[in-house]
Formats: sequence, structure tokens, C-alpha cells
Amino acid sequence: MEACDEIRAAARAAQIEERELFHAESGFDWRTLLDEANAMSLFSSRRILEVRIPNGKPSDKGAALQQMVSHPNPDNVLLIICPRLDATAQRSAWFKAIESAGVFLPIWPIERNQFPGWLKRRLQIVGLQIEPAALAALAHQTEGNLLAAVQEVEKLRLLGDSPVTEAMINEAIGDSSRFDAFGLADACLLGNLAEAARILTHLQAEGSEPIMILGAITRKIRQLIALYNTSGQQLSEGFKKQNIWPKQQGPYKAALQRIRQNELFAALQKAEAIDNAAKGNGQDPWLLLGELTILLTGHKTHLPC
Repeated sequence: MEACDEIRAAARAAQIEERELFHAESGFDWRTLLDEANAMSLFSSRRILEVRIPNGKPSDKGAALQQMVSHPNPDNVLLIICPRLDATAQRSAWFKAIESAGVFLPIWPIERNQFPGWLKRRLQIVGLQIEPAALAALAHQTEGNLLAAVQEVEKLRLLGDSPVTEAMINEAIGDSSRFDAFGLADACLLGNLAEAARILTHLQAEGSEPIMILGAITRKIRQLIALYNTSGQQLSEGFKKQNIWPKQQGPYKAALQRIRQNELFAALQKAEAIDNAAKGNGQDPWLLLGELTILLTGHKTHLPC
């Protein structure tokens, strides 16, 4: 997420303001992307074309990507986001074409034993030192949740005190983890509409960005799709591949028992509508986020995406 933010920020610094987003799910029409790549923008001379491939495998349609990079439009920046690519994918013609024409930036997951060190470095970047007991407490509170960890580091930076003590960690974090975007996502996975609505109301009241909330929920939806139709040892391996640690697996297991696969794809469509609303298409992103929580918790809504 941060790597993509850095790329978008660099694009904005180069006066590339417009961004078009494509979710290359099953059934995606790649001609849409090709047409958009060759079309003139009504609003900006240069654009980012952001393509998200949730399974990392465009299959035979990878030819569309090859065509784009072999005849690039100099007014476009193509940003492709996908999960970890296996060795087979990295030997494919479409991958080699993209790698030769651009930059391949692999983002390796942070393993559990690396997490405290990663946290300590983040604190050092903002000028904070932390006591060992405090670091252990912070790592425990934010285990496996990098976005939550970054948010807590920012809170501690605002306190302005160093070194950070265990008492400061407990006071700064408190019950806030119950009211963050990941708490909302977990409530959705557990089917707890009342809790999800309460957290969503709290997030809206405190001025949270809808797009940040959406990112937390969408990530879990994509992970559920990747885990669908797995069980036993296969599910355990799936959790490892998705970097879902044991203490985080409960909501996923509950959701896999309750949510149908077609409902997960419907949720992704709703997420795309929320993304467009957050960009200012006239719809209320908070209303749509409410509809998404209703959908994921297993309640019915007949409102359009």
C-alpha cells in the first residue's frame, strides 16, 4: 500500500493528476483497458492507469498487457498491482514483457520474527526510541496489522516523548483497536452487524477517510476469495500464503462458513462503487460503506451498487 502511495505521489509531483482504476477480476474485458490506454483524457494530458489483478494471473489475456507495453502511450503511467507471483508467473511472456519495459517491485511480507524490528525502525524514522517492554507490547497489540502499526507509531510521534514506555503504549492504544478499520472488517467477517455499524459510525464521526476504511475491508474480501473452497491442511497453507497469522484466523474461518463466493464478488463490485464515490462521482461513500457492511454481515440490501 505504501509503495503504491509513493508511486502515486511521484506521479502527482509530475502533474499526473488523473487516475483510472481497473479491477481485473474473472470475466474482466481487457479490451476496456486497451481502449482506455489509447483514448484521450478529457481532463488531463497524462494519467495513471492502475490495474489490480487479485489472483496475479491474467491467463491468456496477458497478451493485452504485452500489447500495451510493446506500444506504450507516453501520456500514461501503468501501475499493475497483484499478489505474490510464483516462479511460473515470472516466466510468463506477459511478465517478461512488463519487466523489460518497466520496473518490477516485489514487496515481501514481514514475518512474525521480523515484526518487532520493523516496528522499532518505524519509530526510529520519526525520531522515537522505545523500551524493550514497550516494543513487545506494541508488537503484540498490532501483530500482523501493518496499517494499524503505522497508525499507532503516528500517535506516539504526536505525543513527542522519548523513550516510549510500556505505560505510554497501553495508554495510547487503549481500546482504540476496537474502533479502527480492521475492527470494522473483522465485525463484518463475524457477521456482527450491530458492532460493524457502531464502528462505522465512530469512524465517520472522527473524520476517517472512507478510502482507508475501504482498503482494510477489500483486503479481507480478496483474502477470503483466495481461501474459498479450502479446508484442513490446504486452508492452513492458504493462511500462510495470505500472511494471516493464527490469532487473526477466527473471523476468516467464520466468514468462510457463512458467506457464499458470489457474495464476495458482489462485495468487490460494491467496493469499486465506494472507490468511485470517494473520488467524487456524486454518491455518498459512507452510505455505500454501510451497504457493504450489511452485505458482508449476511443481511440483505436491495440498493444498487
